[in-house]
Amino acid sequence: MIRDSGQPSLREPWVWGPVLAALIGLMLVLTTDTNRQLFLVLNRLSLYSGETLWSYLTLLGDTMVLLTLLLVWVRRRPELVWAAFLALMLASLWVQGVKLVVEAPRPVVVLAPASFHMIGPRLSSFSMPSGHTADIFAFAGVVALLSSRRLVRWLLLCGALAVSVSRCVVGAHWPLDLLAGMLGGWLSAVAGLWWSARWGWGVLPAGRLILAVALLAAAAGLLCFYNTGYGRALVLEQLIAAGCLAVGLWEVWSARYDLKRADSA
Repeated sequence: MIRDSGQPSLREPWVWGPVLAALIGLMLVLTTDTNRQLFLVLNRLSLYSGETLWSYLTLLGDTMVLLTLLLVWVRRRPELVWAAFLALMLASLWVQGVKLVVEAPRPVVVLAPASFHMIGPRLSSFSMPSGHTADIFAFAGVVALLSSRRLVRWLLLCGALAVSVSRCVVGAHWPLDLLAGMLGGWLSAVAGLWWSARWGWGVLPAGRLILAVALLAAAAGLLCFYNTGYGRALVLEQLIAAGCLAVGLWEVWSARYDLKRADSA
């Protein structure tokens, strides 16, 4: 269920719980100096499950994929789409800002190639924070905080954690990067909900149309041009893009029909 209000209460444990968990995790990893050891443990998970699962999961943290998925709600939940769009933009600012300040090397630069397993593109710089983690937590945070069902919230949180862990499994990020991404992503979700409740441009007719066109363009780009670098997930990427593009076009057409019917009533 979706709340009537676009802004959760700041007293809710779900608003600050993941933020506190990320902060505690950051402190524990830093004080125990276990960043490298945890990375190696998580990175070995693909030895037991194969590479395809983790390629699929890491795909779901890509910004273009998440923007495309918003098309599912473009007509029926414009407040969710607007809040999630703002949250993803804020998460991107967080990621790029911290990357420029920290400039941390990736595992491929620090560790011997034979000591861990790589899946997908070979990335070497600007490790902290994880952009995929920040984006999935921004997306999941908005949907979770707008839902009144505890089960939905836990499923979204667990899903976001799985996507986050995939960034270590594919060899792209350290655990500290994931925790920093979780922190910024969830805060971006809270800020996106707060901002969207005070600036309602995205739920007005003109704003909804412009936003829908932008999301359709993202879906078309994902389908025709965009390359995530994870070949094993290409089929899933194409299915998401084609499916959401079809749903989005139908939803935009249905919204246009609804508007005409309302004008003639």
